[in-house]
Amino acid sequence: MRDAFVLGVVQGIAEWLPISSSGHLVIFRHLFGLEGGVSFDIFLHLSALVVIFIFFWKDIIKVGRAFFTFDRKTREFKTALYVIYATVITGIAGILLEPYIERLATIEVMPFTFLITSVFLFYSLRNSSEEMDAKKAIFIGLMQGLALLPGVSRSGVTISAGKIAGVKKEETFRFAFLIAIPAIAGAIVYNIKDFQSLPVPFLLTGFITSLLFGLCSLYVLRKVFLSGRLYLFGFYAMILSILLIAIR
Repeated sequence: MRDAFVLGVVQGIAEWLPISSSGHLVIFRHLFGLEGGVSFDIFLHLSALVVIFIFFWKDIIKVGRAFFTFDRKTREFKTALYVIYATVITGIAGILLEPYIERLATIEVMPFTFLITSVFLFYSLRNSSEEMDAKKAIFIGLMQGLALLPGVSRSGVTISAGKIAGVKKEETFRFAFLIAIPAIAGAIVYNIKDFQSLPVPFLLTGFITSLLFGLCSLYVLRKVFLSGRLYLFGFYAMILSILLIAIR
C-alpha cells in the first residue's frame, strides 16, 4: 500500500508538471525498489483522464456538441477535427514505438529522454499568436507520440510543440489536453487485461492519491505556463539528466 501511495503521488505531480511521470516512476522504482510495473503506471493514467474531464469539462462539452451536431461553421467543430488528426498520428507513433517502450523504460535511457524534454521546454519561450490548423495539429500529435518514451513529458512536449508551431497560449494549452483524452483512454483500454493481476486496494490507493495530486499539479501547470515560465522546468529536466548520467 505504501508503494501504491508513493507512486500515486509521483504520478499525480509529474503527470501534469512537464517533468515526465513515466520517467519519474522508473527512477523511483530503481532507487527505492517499489512494486508495481508498467501496467500499474498505465492504470494510474485513469486518474489523469478524470482530472482532464474535471478541469476541461466545459471545453469537452462544447467541442463534443459541435462535432456530433455537425456544426461545421464553429471553431469547436474544427477543433474536434484537429483532435482526430492529432490522435491518428499519435496512434501511428504508438504502434511503431510500442515494441520498444518497455526496453527503453530503464534508468540508462532516462538521461537522454529527459534531455529531449528540456530542449522542448526551452522552446516554450517562443512567441505565438496564430490559430490552430490541421498541419499544426498533426505536428502536435506527432510530438505526443514521442512522449510515449519514458522521460519525455507528454504535457511538456505537446504544449511546447504548440508554441513551436506558433499557436497562441490559451489554445495550445487547451488542445494539448483535449488530445490527451483519446491517447490516454486508448492506452488504458489496450492494457486493461493487465490490471486484473493487481490487488484492488493497491489500485484504489494509487488512483485516489494520483487524482488528488493531479488536480493540484494541473492547476499549477496552467498558472506557470500562462505566466511564461514553463521553460524553468527545462532546467530541472536538464539537471536531472546530468545527475542520472553521474549515477549510472
